[in-house]
Amino acid sequence: MVAKPAILVARAIFPDVLEKLAQHCTVESNTEDRDWTPEELVRRLQGKVGALTTGSQRIDAALLAACPDLRIVANMAVGYNNFDLDAMTRAGVQGTNTPDVLTETTADFGFALLMA
Repeated sequence: MVAKPAILVARAIFPDVLEKLAQHCTVESNTEDRDWTPEELVRRLQGKVGALTTGSQRIDAALLAACPDLRIVANMAVGYNNFDLDAMTRAGVQGTNTPDVLTETTADFGFALLMA
């Protein structure tokens, strides 16, 4: 039996999402939804191959050097300015984000402002 890959969910997410992730991965999650210090983030990423982050967790060369097992960081955010893309490329770590998650909401809000 192949072991499930270990991942870290750095901020609180819906329980049903955690359950789906747990079907495929060994999940450690931030149930307290605290913004961890960089040192705590590094400690929790030890042995993890993946991380679900938000824009508040900086993924830089120092973190990547301390977390050699890390292979992917998925940002639950539109942007990716918390990623040091050059350092991630050098380390062979893939980064993803959710670029269009707010597009429709932003358009709806803009239209509502026009009608107000």
